[in-house]
Amino acid sequence: MKKLLAFTIFTLISVYGYSQTQKPDSLKEVIDRHEGKLNALDERVLVNEADLGKLNKIKISGYVQAQWENYGADIEKSNGYNNTFYIRRARVKFTYEPANGVILVLQPDFSTNNLSLKDAYAVVNIPKLKDFTLWAGQMNKPNYEVEYSSGQREVLERSRVIRTIYPGEREIGVKLEYNGSVIPLKVQLMAMNGNFTGTQSKDVDSKKDLMGRVVYSFKFPNAGIGIDLGANGYLGANLAKTNPYLQNSNGTADSLKRVWTYLDKNWAGSEIQIFADVLGGMAIKGEYMAGVNSTPSTIASSSTMAQKKADPNKLKNFSGYYIYFIKNIGPKNQFVARYDYYDPNTKLKGDAAGSDIFFKTWTVAWQYYLNGNIRISLNYEMPGNEINASNTTDKKDNILGVRIQAKF
Repeated sequence: MKKLLAFTIFTLISVYGYSQTQKPDSLKEVIDRHEGKLNALDERVLVNEADLGKLNKIKISGYVQAQWENYGADIEKSNGYNNTFYIRRARVKFTYEPANGVILVLQPDFSTNNLSLKDAYAVVNIPKLKDFTLWAGQMNKPNYEVEYSSGQREVLERSRVIRTIYPGEREIGVKLEYNGSVIPLKVQLMAMNGNFTGTQSKDVDSKKDLMGRVVYSFKFPNAGIGIDLGANGYLGANLAKTNPYLQNSNGTADSLKRVWTYLDKNWAGSEIQIFADVLGGMAIKGEYMAGVNSTPSTIASSSTMAQKKADPNKLKNFSGYYIYFIKNIGPKNQFVARYDYYDPNTKLKGDAAGSDIFFKTWTVAWQYYLNGNIRISLNYEMPGNEINASNTTDKKDNILGVRIQAKF
């Protein structure tokens, strides 16, 4: 009995001692296991923080313009309807800043019956030249009304002269820009393909077009007035590929020395913007430009000489301008009036002008700003065209427009 009791006590002590020696190891394993999980969690947190850091460098903005328009009788005959609802613009702008001094921009447009890429460019601050930036990609051409965002513009559409000579507003190329930090001077120089009209993206004639703009700002703080004065110029060409015949600005026929000849596309302009802190705020803005524009013939090279003479290349002197008057009415309302003029051929008048008639257009608008994100616009555009044998009446092409714009 004593031997059995002694054996039992010995066994219990041995088991207890064994368990005691094993417990620290088991605890260590558990701690190591949890430490591994915590380390994995830390790694996930670090990855998430890195991703969050990248997301914080992305800014998203945009706007939607829902619009209703009512058209004059001549537009109704052409369209088949006299009024419509549609989405004029629906844009989302992504701005990413991966590093100091580097900005990437991407902006698609989702307007009615149109999905297009508006902007896709990179902006890089030139090292040691903090006032200089280099732009590359698809961007606005350097012109005041072109660069003035449609989300801010006081009337629904740009002036006729700008819509005509800068179709699509954007171009693919490179731009060097100087914004003075010491002197209020802005200089823009751009090299571009020169043929972009909305769907065309690659160059079609190898020769690059050049464009420049210079703006100097004057400020008179005691009077509450700011004035921007500027000048711009365009130097480019269109290639006549298939047709040796040319119609000059005076309407006479001429012959090119050969096909594959470049036709001039050159003009210059001046601009002014006056901002006055008078009775709630007022602005007067205008621009004038004149020069030579060309239109290459698209007739097939296999066409007969008679057909080529009937559809020649065209070279025309043009001029145009616009003037805005903008007046704030209290904190939420704004009255706008714009007069714009465009003559596609300044050398010919009356019956000799044929279809190259000038247009004088009045536009009046009223803006109501519901808040910082919602704007309601009432816009009435009244074009008046030159009357001659080819255009015997002033066309009934007035347009009444109502737009609700929401931005974010």
